[in-house]
Amino acid sequence: MLKIILLSLLLLPNIAMAGETRSVNFAAFQIVDKNFEFEAIVEGKFSDFITEMEGSQILALVHTAGAIDGDIITMQTSVLRDHHGSLNDFGMDCQLNFKDESDEDDTSYLLGGVCRIIQVGNGKNLKTVLIIPHTHIPDTAQGFEGWFMLAEDEATGIAFYANVSLEH
Repeated sequence: MLKIILLSLLLLPNIAMAGETRSVNFAAFQIVDKNFEFEAIVEGKFSDFITEMEGSQILALVHTAGAIDGDIITMQTSVLRDHHGSLNDFGMDCQLNFKDESDEDDTSYLLGGVCRIIQVGNGKNLKTVLIIPHTHIPDTAQGFEGWFMLAEDEATGIAFYANVSLEH
């Protein structure tokens, strides 16, 4: 009986860790100040992140609570406009795969996928497919608050950032 109690006590932290859920935050920004450059890592909480992004504008933000291994996270935004009888289309469509490769000793999360960026109209005819390789993103429970750039498309001035945080 003592062995069962000791084994249970050893496994209890792992069971508790497995029950913790994470939020995946995914954001897209576009440069508006030609002197602004995106940073690969932006340290701090969400408010710090937004402050550091001065010189760009936020295009979209997705907060996915309770993310689990294998989730597909989507972010879509588009503006369709009739401009003198011609259709303008400005937007993006992203699908990202969230992978939880955590084990009993450490948390490990990956995020990757594809984003399509469309800027058609007003003299533009840009249709870009941006492949985002699976990128390791530490979570805030590991002691680092920050946002990580997943990809940047220099032609459109759009960058994609992510953050994984422990839900409270």
